Amino acid sequence: MDAKQVHKPHRVHKSGASAKKSLQKRKNAEKNNPKAFTMQSAQKADRMARRRLELNEKKYHVPMADRTPTTPPPLVVAVVGPPQCGKTTLIKSLVRRYTKHTLSEIRGPVTVVSGKHQRLTFMECANDMNAMVDMAKVADLILLVIDASFGFEMETFEYLNILQTHGMGKVMGVLTHLDNFKDNKKLKLVKKNFKHRFWTENGRYLDKETLNLSRFISQVKLRPLAWRSTHPYLLADRMQDLTDPELLEGNPKANRTVALYGFLRGTHLKGRDRVHIPGAGDFMLGEVNTLPDPCAIPDKERKRLDERHKLIYAPMSEVNGVMYDNDAVYIDVKKPQHEEKAEEGEGEKMLSELQQVGALSESLKDQSFSLFSGAMPVTAESIRRPAVFNDDGKVDSESESEAADNDTDDDLLMRVDESRDSEQTLRAQPLHTGVKRVNLMDLVYGSDSESPKSADDDEGDDTIKSMAIDDDLDDRQLRRLFITGEDGDDSNSDEDADGAAGADENDYDQDATGDFEDLEAGNDEDEEDDSKENSDAESEEGESNPYGLSDEKMSKLKNKFDKIYDEEEEEAGEKKDFYQTQKEQLQKYVDNTRNEMDELADIQYRWAGEYVKVVVDDMPYEFVKGFDPSLPIVVGGISNEEGLSLINLRVKRHRWYPKILKTGDPIVISVGWRRFQTIPTYYMNDRIKNRMLKYTPEHMHCSAVVYGPYIQPGAGFCAYFMQRKHNFGIAATGSVLENMQSIDIVKKLKLTGYPDKIHKNTAYIKKMFNSPLEVAKFEGASIKTVSGIRGQVKKASGNSGYDKVKMSDIVFLRAFHTIPIKQFYNPDHIAEIRRSKNLAVPNKKDSHYKKIERVEKQFNPLVVPKALQAELPFKSRPKVIKTNKVTRAVVANLLGQINLLHKDKAKKAKEKAKKQHEAYREKRRAEEAEADARRKRKRKTYFKIESQNQAGGKR
Repeated sequence: MDAKQVHKPHRVHKSGASAKKSLQKRKNAEKNNPKAFTMQSAQKADRMARRRLELNEKKYHVPMADRTPTTPPPLVVAVVGPPQCGKTTLIKSLVRRYTKHTLSEIRGPVTVVSGKHQRLTFMECANDMNAMVDMAKVADLILLVIDASFGFEMETFEYLNILQTHGMGKVMGVLTHLDNFKDNKKLKLVKKNFKHRFWTENGRYLDKETLNLSRFISQVKLRPLAWRSTHPYLLADRMQDLTDPELLEGNPKANRTVALYGFLRGTHLKGRDRVHIPGAGDFMLGEVNTLPDPCAIPDKERKRLDERHKLIYAPMSEVNGVMYDNDAVYIDVKKPQHEEKAEEGEGEKMLSELQQVGALSESLKDQSFSLFSGAMPVTAESIRRPAVFNDDGKVDSESESEAADNDTDDDLLMRVDESRDSEQTLRAQPLHTGVKRVNLMDLVYGSDSESPKSADDDEGDDTIKSMAIDDDLDDRQLRRLFITGEDGDDSNSDEDADGAAGADENDYDQDATGDFEDLEAGNDEDEEDDSKENSDAESEEGESNPYGLSDEKMSKLKNKFDKIYDEEEEEAGEKKDFYQTQKEQLQKYVDNTRNEMDELADIQYRWAGEYVKVVVDDMPYEFVKGFDPSLPIVVGGISNEEGLSLINLRVKRHRWYPKILKTGDPIVISVGWRRFQTIPTYYMNDRIKNRMLKYTPEHMHCSAVVYGPYIQPGAGFCAYFMQRKHNFGIAATGSVLENMQSIDIVKKLKLTGYPDKIHKNTAYIKKMFNSPLEVAKFEGASIKTVSGIRGQVKKASGNSGYDKVKMSDIVFLRAFHTIPIKQFYNPDHIAEIRRSKNLAVPNKKDSHYKKIERVEKQFNPLVVPKALQAELPFKSRPKVIKTNKVTRAVVANLLGQINLLHKDKAKKAKEKAKKQHEAYREKRRAEEAEADARRKRKRKTYFKIESQNQAGGKR
């Protein structure tokens, strides 16, 4: 032990591939000069430092208290998108990625364990406005599925606007149907190397893409939302009818007693609390019981998830042959397929075959035929669609899409491993003989698990190189290439994040968190090994003394260094910024509150994160009758939000909604947990009064008053109409200002009247009021004439006004009249009622716009006194002599008009004559050309005959 241990020196390769590689590195190292990349400009460095600080400042948000419990509930992942965009397939692929279960049908929420500390609840959002609104209120993460072959659709933007009003959670875009692009460069290059396209089609997306998406989901950071942090709620994943059957026999439409199951989220909940269920109403809870967690997180710290901890809980979907219905539980007990059966006789075989006969379409489903010799067989399920490849007609589109379309949903059910292995292996078997059975999916789409390529390989994933196939590939290695194969070795699963990204696409033994190992946890053997290694390291450290000092001096130096280091840490901890201080104060507040609440008995409260069963009494029977698992059932707490009052809103019509909104038109408002129909009254605040608006203004906010339940001020809302059309669905958005009991909203009132009697500055007005009561109501109101003479409504006729009016004046009374607020909550839309009953819109004559006919006024001639005429100049005095200037002017004007008409007529005649002359000349030219041609023919014929005659005479 005293002798110094001598290690064997490392011997460098002098020849071979490693030597060439190291030589290449040394050559490249000569080109990398660190001094060539130093700072050249102080101003540029200053700008870069400023930019770096600005980016850091942008990361800061207002700190909020995170009330997430110690055992958090599963994150609600909503899969949203238009119809036929791949939502169900995406959920199936993710569930297969996490749990190795293949769901045949998605019905209701699906909860899976995605990591050591994380669970996910997937929920497909139906293409319904009410379902989209309810889902936006509880979703933590939204997967926005977009059909890349079609582009953005209206549902995408509608859901984004709903999220903005109810709390913008994390949104991730997922593009699907990328294989529909015909001009894809990668597909063209792959086509050059393969005559046919092979892949193991199983009704899911590619495993590598699903793996990447699951990594993104596991690494997302969620920001707590104020509304959800202060209200308890749960997303029901199961519903059970507990009503007494004897009661239903006597009255099938009686109110029901329903039990709802789900993970509690938000804050605590207890029995006898008031809750609201969208679409059903407000209820008081009966019993609230905590149940065992059906999809629990591993209780111990582990390096990675074991197979037995990859759980799935989907009570409304058929998982492992168990499915929950409204009033029953169905268990599918499958018979073992390896059971040895006795040989059947000829009669028994005939009976069994007759029992298995289905419909004509089912019998033809498995039939296949070939149109040409050597062609791939075509099944009845093959669907014609555009071919991805373009090989001058050599590849048949139907034969190429056979593997993709031949798999039905029934084929995706779980089977015995041996039968699935044989079936999938036969599907992926190459057509050409003499080739080993390898995973063609890796050959077509590429695999990152290959060795690193050189820098000269510019092709990348776009081309498929010739791959050497190992002749000693055994069956176990081959089965690992397929999804239905055996599990891989545990030694290959402990990789870092980069290594796992390039692993096999069909390897499902990796965690969604990227396989980050927890070095503090593990087996007892690992702990013993670590303790041994640590003891050996300490012994070696104690024995090795590079300075030759004694142990006492070394310990003093070490303590002194630790003391200085601790002081530096304390000083650095004191220099905290404002943002960090606020976060620590909020966290301290949350911890103190949690400690106080933990002291309460569990009998009183049910905490967030627990799986609870809530019983609701007096539920309408329509809820059970129309229950649909695909629609979300949200149970939200509404403490102190039960009474009805007037709600003041700040609203703005959405810029994409094609119509303006009208006062008195019923509209659906979604705010808080509720969505209800009400009649809004729009108005604007003009300093001293609230003026009613008949229509919402363009491109600006206005206020609105609706009648509904109490709501927390500051909460966002969105408004939409029940009948959904092709245009944008969200009509308006805004926020809640306050709850109030009354408000005065006035609208313009304009009354017109006509003078009846005039006494200097006093006039009697008629046709302005209908009764003395109206006159008494408007006493003191100001009136005005068209010419601007002002007045006032008086009680006694002796009071005078400002000026004298005339009989020809029209008197106006402009005032503001207080209108009552329509207190309607959840009414029916008038237009829908008329449309359903085929009723016409009522035609009121008073509502028609009439043409205003005014009598032309006849003014008396002006009379000038003679005394005033004498003072006027001669030019301004009225003349007695009558002249004919007006007549002359009229006659001259008439002659000018006649002359103008004559000139215009002559011009048109000249143009017409010119056109006729041109036409005549064209006609003459054609006739002359025809005559010339006729003369030429005659002359030619004449001279031809003459030449013949002369030739005959010479003979």
